[in-house]
Amino acid sequence: MYLSPEANYEKIHTEFLRGDLGEAQRDAEQARKEFTGRNRNWDIKFRLLEAEILTYQGNSPRVEQLLSDYHPTPFVAADTEIKRQLLLCLVHTRLNQATLSNRELQRAQQISRESDSALQGEVLQTAGLIAFHRDQLATASDLFQTSLQFARQHGDTFLETSDLLNLGTVSLHYEEYDEALARFEDASQIARSTGARLALELALGNAGWAYYKLGDFEKSLFDFQQAEQQAKELGSVHDQIVWATNSGLSFYRLGDLKSAEANYRRALSAAQSVNDKELIAATHMELGFLFFQRGQFDLAERQSLKALQAARAGGSQSVVVDALFLQGLLAARGESGPAATGLLMQVYRDPVTMPSRREEVENAIAKYYARIHNTRAAETWFRKSVDTFEEQRSSLKHDEMKLPFFANADSLYKDYAHFLIESHRSQEALQLLDRGRAQTLEEGLGITSHTSRVVHQRSVNAQAVARRLNATILFYALCPDQSYLWAIDGHHTRIFRLPGRSEIDSHVKNYQRAILRSGDPLRQKNEDARYLFDALVAPAAANLRNGAKVILISDGSLDELNFETLLVPSKAGLHYWIEDVTIVNTNAIRLISGLDSQNANPGGNGLLLIGDPISSGGDYPRLLNAEAEIQGIEKHFAPDHEEVVTRARAVPTAYTAGRPGDFCYIHFVAHGTASRLSPLDSAVILSAPRAHPDAFKLYARDIVQKPLHARLVTISTCYGSGLRAYAGEGLVGLSWAFLRAGAHNVIGALWEASDAATPSLMDRLYSEIQTGHPPDAALRTAKLSLIHSQSVYRKPLYWAAFQLYAGG
Repeated sequence: MYLSPEANYEKIHTEFLRGDLGEAQRDAEQARKEFTGRNRNWDIKFRLLEAEILTYQGNSPRVEQLLSDYHPTPFVAADTEIKRQLLLCLVHTRLNQATLSNRELQRAQQISRESDSALQGEVLQTAGLIAFHRDQLATASDLFQTSLQFARQHGDTFLETSDLLNLGTVSLHYEEYDEALARFEDASQIARSTGARLALELALGNAGWAYYKLGDFEKSLFDFQQAEQQAKELGSVHDQIVWATNSGLSFYRLGDLKSAEANYRRALSAAQSVNDKELIAATHMELGFLFFQRGQFDLAERQSLKALQAARAGGSQSVVVDALFLQGLLAARGESGPAATGLLMQVYRDPVTMPSRREEVENAIAKYYARIHNTRAAETWFRKSVDTFEEQRSSLKHDEMKLPFFANADSLYKDYAHFLIESHRSQEALQLLDRGRAQTLEEGLGITSHTSRVVHQRSVNAQAVARRLNATILFYALCPDQSYLWAIDGHHTRIFRLPGRSEIDSHVKNYQRAILRSGDPLRQKNEDARYLFDALVAPAAANLRNGAKVILISDGSLDELNFETLLVPSKAGLHYWIEDVTIVNTNAIRLISGLDSQNANPGGNGLLLIGDPISSGGDYPRLLNAEAEIQGIEKHFAPDHEEVVTRARAVPTAYTAGRPGDFCYIHFVAHGTASRLSPLDSAVILSAPRAHPDAFKLYARDIVQKPLHARLVTISTCYGSGLRAYAGEGLVGLSWAFLRAGAHNVIGALWEASDAATPSLMDRLYSEIQTGHPPDAALRTAKLSLIHSQSVYRKPLYWAAFQLYAGG
């Protein structure tokens, strides 16, 4: 079908704005060739359009060639020449030809001023991009803001969207993650309304980078992979390279070095194909850090040199600094002390070094001084590292951003703790690690300030806490080479060295798999259950007595392990550890420092019981035994001391619009969902109001908004404990949300609880509570009743899903 040049140009330009870069580039090239030598005006128009599309694709050499073949006449339109100069300016910036790019930008600015051009906003944006490339962040931000104002005044949604994305990227470099994510969401809203798929891809990938910097590596990986796929569909080679590299970073932080390397090599090959020196440098650098992590130091050195060479050729000072940091790490391993400290201090003082890198540099300097036994200098730098991290964390405003953020500091705290242990200061190491745990939960409960620095916070006397609670505290820290256990009772604190993290993780994973397959560990004498007891508990046997209360503060994969199921050897044979002890789980010693030994009832016996909702669809069928569970629970409370909300009345607003803070006991009998990517989207599945058929979820994010004083909240649902464990915070899901709201104890499920076994377990739980037993002892007795039943419910699959978590 024949299209006029005007209609064809509009069609291709629309394809470009929509983000269909591959199709738009092919069409623009075809149209340009059609008019070359025939119609100079349309040749220029299609040539500039093709060049702009190629710029977004990251093909700088092709853009330079395309525009070099075109020589403007004295009578060329002002906007046409401005566009040409801006495109050349961007190309020469990427090719690190600063003299040319400066000249071209100045020429575009001059013509724009003289002609009062409609491209003034684009000129401002391009100037901002040049400043950003040169790490002049404040200048770039001002230029993007001015361009944004111009775009809004003139109704240019494409320019507005790209300015918002650029401002969000500046915020990322300032490590202002709340602001960055807000900018990306604003850009996404405009892009969705205009069908601008390229902008949506950029917003998604940039949001992934924010989550990566926040320490949420699973969520960042998901966003990067989605963004890379979208970039591939849109034909943006440059973006594919960026998101492939960033996926590699996420894999690296998740411990999957094989997948990380595959992503880096794929990105490097693509960057070399378009001769993008900045991206070439970045991928060489990440390969260098990966080889360093593997202990392949010669390969790491080679990659750092390649990164440095490419970064200097590409004019990327931030990549130069990162490459120098890697060289400093390599030098710190050897005997060249002055060279190591010189490189590390050079990185530390460079103005482009952001706080997240600075804390790593401080930690590296501290470890170097610790290695050469300069303990005073080592301690100074370890403290600096932790302080730098805490300053970053204090700037975050929302729980969802704070929750994953400790993943950025887990190694910093543990390196500092290792130094203290090796300096025979294990008590101080315990206090340091405890102060780093459960910070988001603690702040929500008002126990500490949002801005107080961890190393300067008041320490809790762990032995005094254990003595008051008449308990033994087992505090774990899993580390790569060697893990640690502190066993604390009322009179002693002992430290034990345990196997490294990967060895423990492997046994936990194997044992969890056996339990979820409905195995019978006791009869099968499960080797992993025996190993885990011997490795994790047996070293502290001298601190433990039969019938003791044990308070567990776990770490890493141990968050997902029910210690009650571990197998204890004895003269009579093997038995579950629950036969010997009562176990309470918590996230930090500080959280339980205000509890009493009996976990006394805060007053009243009121019960709020919500459950047996109307099924909301095939994914959430009615729980066949929900009615029986409710009847078994409500009989333990007087009618005037309970509120029972079931069936059509069991809607989310029955909780959120009610007064849950008035009740001592709260119990849910319903399905539950756990979100791994966004744990505060975990929810209890209730009935839907007639007017809002989709509003059947009581979300964790809503639960934290309703203050509680309950002695016990029980979530008789699937995965009430959550699926996602965050460094320093433990499992985050519904149980965490109720603790965050103020509940003293929460019972939640580690896996899908059996609807058949749960009613009898809960009946016994409340029977024990009504006879005066505290929740922890009551839950243990209820579980033992199933274990000793000799029915199929004796298997851990049926009784070990539920764990008790204690808060403040």
